Amino acid sequence: MARKIFAALILVLSFSLCAYSAEGDKVLARVGSEDITEAEVLEFIQPFGQQAVMLYGTEQGRKMILDDVISMRLYALDGESAKLDQTPEFQSQLRNARRAMLAQAAMRDIIKDVTVSDDEARKFYDDNPAMFTNPERIRARHILVSGDEALAKVQDELKAGKSFDLVAKEYSIDPGSAANGGDLGEFPRGMMVPEFEKAAFDLKNPGDVSEPVKTQFGWHIIKLEERIPESPIPFEQVKARLTQELKDQKTQTLLQDKAKELEGKYKVERFEDKPEK
Repeated sequence: MARKIFAALILVLSFSLCAYSAEGDKVLARVGSEDITEAEVLEFIQPFGQQAVMLYGTEQGRKMILDDVISMRLYALDGESAKLDQTPEFQSQLRNARRAMLAQAAMRDIIKDVTVSDDEARKFYDDNPAMFTNPERIRARHILVSGDEALAKVQDELKAGKSFDLVAKEYSIDPGSAANGGDLGEFPRGMMVPEFEKAAFDLKNPGDVSEPVKTQFGWHIIKLEERIPESPIPFEQVKARLTQELKDQKTQTLLQDKAKELEGKYKVERFEDKPEK
């Protein structure tokens, strides 16, 4: 659970660090005697993500978002006039919001210098080859029929020398592959039902055709087109993702270690109910 919470905090912090290029002090509107600046509008849309930023980049979107900010300012003034900010509920929410903002600010300060070098990423890649390997795959075709009579007809056609793809187009009831001559494309182990997978991967050479295989879908006859051996994924293809993952791991570890350190600095008492014996 703690790891999930820290992972969520990392995402929040990463997003909070995003910067918008704009004239932050540009006044866009005034409500009473209070200005609404570009920076305030951008802060308002930040939690809504990239789509909101793109919307703000259009004339209609800018007007709509500014109208929403103005409405919020009007309601805030009205709530202040009604002294709603003095209620216990409001004060409690204000304290919680302040704590959350302070916590995020503190965490941002702690992780601001976290980096992962190209050498670190490369070392992790070299030390964990199994994590960056394309598994063995095969490319195969199949003909799927639903009954013994149809199966016998297909076998007769193949024995007579009719090409596998033409027989698949004529007889296969698999809507996803029949029109393509039964072509299933490439697939690794674990993608097909067990009976089908075993028969397909047991085929040794391109062109080999299996005996009929029964699954919950019907009878299959499988033809091996190609075997693609296990191969490493090039470092450059995974570098960006790997660097970010390592940075996230460093950030999570740093925050967890800091939290333990702070428990020693500030007195923490837990009053959890103990299970009855």
